[in-house]
Parts: sequence; structure tokens; C-alpha cells
Amino acid sequence: MSRAPGAKPPPRVGVGLVMLMALALTGCRQVDHAPVQAVAPTSRVGAHGRDSLVPRARQARREGRRLERQGVDASVDRYYEAAVFASAALAAAVDDDRIAIRDLYNDSLRDCLLAAQAFGRIEPSSHLVVNTPAGSATVPIAHRGFVWRPEDFGRLNKPTRPGLNPSAHTCNNMPGLGADLVVERPNPDASAGDVFLLRTAVFSATAVLRPDLDAWLGSPGTRSPADVLELHDPLRVRTVEFAARTWRITANYDAAIAREYEIQQEGRGSLAIPGFTLPDVMLDKARITMLEPYQPGKTPVLFVHGLLADPFIFNDLMVALQRTPGFVEHFQIWAYSYPTGAPWFRTAAILRDQIRKITSTFDPEGVDPGVQNMVLAGYSMGGLLCRLQVSSSGDALWNLASNRPIESLKMSDEARKLATKLFFFEPTPNVRRVIFLATPHGGASWTTGIAGSIATRFVRRSPDVKNLIAQVDRDNPGAMRGSFRDLPSSIDTLMARSPFLATVRELPISPRTTVHTIAGYGLVSPEHGRGDLVVPLASTHLDEAVSEHWVRAIHNTIYYQPDTIAEFRRILGEHQFQAPTSP
Repeated sequence: MSRAPGAKPPPRVGVGLVMLMALALTGCRQVDHAPVQAVAPTSRVGAHGRDSLVPRARQARREGRRLERQGVDASVDRYYEAAVFASAALAAAVDDDRIAIRDLYNDSLRDCLLAAQAFGRIEPSSHLVVNTPAGSATVPIAHRGFVWRPEDFGRLNKPTRPGLNPSAHTCNNMPGLGADLVVERPNPDASAGDVFLLRTAVFSATAVLRPDLDAWLGSPGTRSPADVLELHDPLRVRTVEFAARTWRITANYDAAIAREYEIQQEGRGSLAIPGFTLPDVMLDKARITMLEPYQPGKTPVLFVHGLLADPFIFNDLMVALQRTPGFVEHFQIWAYSYPTGAPWFRTAAILRDQIRKITSTFDPEGVDPGVQNMVLAGYSMGGLLCRLQVSSSGDALWNLASNRPIESLKMSDEARKLATKLFFFEPTPNVRRVIFLATPHGGASWTTGIAGSIATRFVRRSPDVKNLIAQVDRDNPGAMRGSFRDLPSSIDTLMARSPFLATVRELPISPRTTVHTIAGYGLVSPEHGRGDLVVPLASTHLDEAVSEHWVRAIHNTIYYQPDTIAEFRRILGEHQFQAPTSP
């Protein structure tokens, strides 16, 4: 209703591995390469293709599994043969058989590449080593459609299936031709842009093997096949020509974010809980990250999560946008992660600094039409952080903290710098649009306030702000107002009674920025809806919003509702149409 206003291979411990280690110590490397058997010449494929090639492919795959279980790297060659024979069978397949043979091809190729990863037979940036009827061959790898460079292709992994990421509520896997994989890229910190990429970036790839069938199916050993292995970006490559027809490419849109979530859990874990209870030790973790390398000219859509959350909650929304035709051609996704227990005016100041830093890194001259027309999307408390990016503070916030002008107070240079950063700011000039999602501009509901008053007791205050208040209070007796002397937590300033929240709501929004509201009305009919059980509808309302869209959802489900996703698509389409081509 609208109203106008992204797994490690199992260890192979056994006799085979011991023998390989012993041979390595002598300077030799020996592997068990079973001879590759040639099949009928090409001329026979049309007449006997499925009858001869499919059983051969299945047998080769079974043999590959057996060898892999034994820790023998000839399994790579058997899997590769299976993919080759299945590829040949696809050319002769009838419609009833085509899907089953395609799946055999996909599975065999995935098995091959993962086994090659385990046995050191593949360098994903350049080549794969296999054995053919004509001997050992190096298969070149071509990278299609990626914004990542070939040297960014690190470890290959089996796709993490939905369910490992609890924020994935829908299946976004599209069957097609090709083996779906997940690629990991360890951050080399080799450039200024690497600062904004994850320590291990993860992205999806779909592998398509194009074997030289004339060499494989002809006379044994006459020449080495001129095979090519292609890795496609499923976000940007939708179809491929293969076996005399056009195929939709296999696209596992969930895999990359799910694997990234897995990596986070294996490492320091989510920032959500420690970021709430221990914001004082997590404050230096607050930063903007990019899902992909910076892409000049494309508009950043920067997501900001809410209380007790992390950017993974936007999984379904991000994937849905990436799947939207034209989105990846015009937009790029960024995310801000921060400890939510800290006062949100503190984390908003860090966000302001981060936007300046990322802007100066990629667009120091201020001429990139993408960076200069940034979109912020803030959920719940994250929306309040976004509000402070497009508002002018004047003296209003400082007057809540102190009863004296800041210039009249005795303060260290460090304290004055921090106070100025927290309480005095102007709109960030390159933020041109903000989408407020379930944002409590007027505070949370009274029931949430009761729970919040209990939860806030477990939050440790940020030491830099505590020290600032203590120093001002010590050197300027009576200058700090009582409400700020104990330093309110993020929850304290979310309550409807908070004078800080009421003051922020009155701050003027930049006329250069267009704002939109998306709010939940619960599970009843729209005319009876009063809010999403956490944020009342009246609290989400802004007079400055050019659109206000109501969604049938409660607070912690609104960010993945189809209606919410559709409204995001509409707003971003409008932004793309209206954004100037130069700042």
C-alpha cells in the first residue's frame, strides 16, 4: 500500500598419500594415471551418441569417485573424461534426455575441478592440468564477465547450500548448464581499494568446459585436444551457446553470501552480539565494505543494518537486486557494519568519515557520476544513522549535551575534535537518496522500551565518548547536562521519550537528497495496522519523504518481503532515471 506525502576437501590420509610424501622427499612426483580410453570417432556420435557416450561418462565418474576416495589424483582425469563424454552426448541428445545428461556434465565437471583443487592440478587464475589420450595437457581457463581480475581467483569451493546462512529465506538457485562454484579471494592489501574489500572476498562462478571433440573422439593419441575451460560470472552472463543450442547458465546466487557468512563464523563470528554488548572494544571494526571491486560510474547502494544485526540480514534483498535485469550494469552494493551498542550518533560519525574516505579513494576529483549520486538504505536504527548523513546539525545536538557553547569550554584538542565530529556536521554532499526501512524516527513502541531498559544495562559504553564527557565535566563544572553525563546507549536514544531522538527528527534534511519511507503495518489489514510490533507507523513517517510505502510485515521480516524488494526496485529505477550524468 502506498501513500503520497558467499568447503574444504576432505583429508585424504592413507597409503596413497604416504607414498606421495615419500616420493616428494626424493624430488620426484608420481601419480596413478589410468590410461585414457578413446571412444568412437566423431562421425559415430550422431548415430550412437547417447547409447555409447552416456554410459561411458557415468562409468568414468564412478571410477573418479573410487580413485578420489583412495587419495589418487588420477580421479581428476576420470572426472574430466566424464565431462567430455557427457558434453559429446549433449550434442546427440533428444529433449527427453537432455536435462539428465546436462546434470551429468555439470556434476562431473564440478567433481573434476574440486578434485583438481585438492590435488594441486588447477590454478584458477590460468589453467587446469589433465591427462588425455595424447598425454598431459594444460587446459587454459578463460574468465567471462567478471569485475574481478584473473589473479583474484583463489581457492575454489563447493557451493554452500541455503540454510547455512540463517538470513537466506528464499532459494535463489537457477538450474542450467555449467558447474556452480564459489571462489575465494584473499585480500592482498595491494591497493588503496583493497581496504574496502573483505579479508576473504567470495564470489560465484559457473564453469563450462568446451572440449575439442574431434581430438577426443577421433583416433587415439593423434593430437592433444585444444580444450578450453570457461569460468562465467552468473550475475552478468545469463546464457551460453553450447552443443548447438542456447542454454541458460547455472546460477547459484545464494552461494557467495552464504560462504562469506560461513567464513565469518569460522573466524571472529558475527559482529551482532559482541557489537551490542561490547561496543567499546568493537568500535574499530566499524567500516564500509564492498561486495565487489569498485566499478567507476556505477551508483553505490550502501546498506546499513539495525540493532543486534549485521549486513547478512540483507541477503535476500541484495540477491534479488543483483538478479534484477540492469542492476549490476548501473549499481554496486556496499554495506556498513558497526557495533550497535554504541550510541548511534557515534557510529553515524564513523559512517560519515567512512563515506568521505571511500569517496576520496575512488573519486578524489568529485567527477564520478556513480559515487556522486550515492544511495543509502537504512533498516531500523540503521536508518537513523543514514538520517544523520543528510541532515544539518546546527547547535541542536550540542545543546542537548551541554548548556554552554562549545567554544567557551576548556577542552583538549583531541576532545574538541571528537565533540565537533559527533555534534556538528553538514549533509554529506554525494548522498542523493535515502531509503528508510522500518526506521523509528519517533522512537520505538512502549513494549520495546521496557525490554530495552533491561537490555541497556548490559551494554558497555564507548571509552572515547565517556572520556570526552568526563573531561568536559571535570574542567567545566556544570557544563554537561545530566542526561548526557551517564552517556546514553543506542537503546536509550531509540526510546520515544528520548530528547535526542526528538531533536534529530527536527533536523533539516538536505534539499539535494530525496528520501523514501518503507514501513510495516503488521499482519492485519492496512486500515487496522498501527506498526510492525516494534516501530509504530506514526514513528516511521517523515514529511520530507516523497513516497511512503506500507508492507504487510513485522519488524524483523520486512527486509526480505517481496513487496519490500519490489519497492526497492521501483525506487532504484527512479534514481537511475533521474540521476544526473555528472555531479
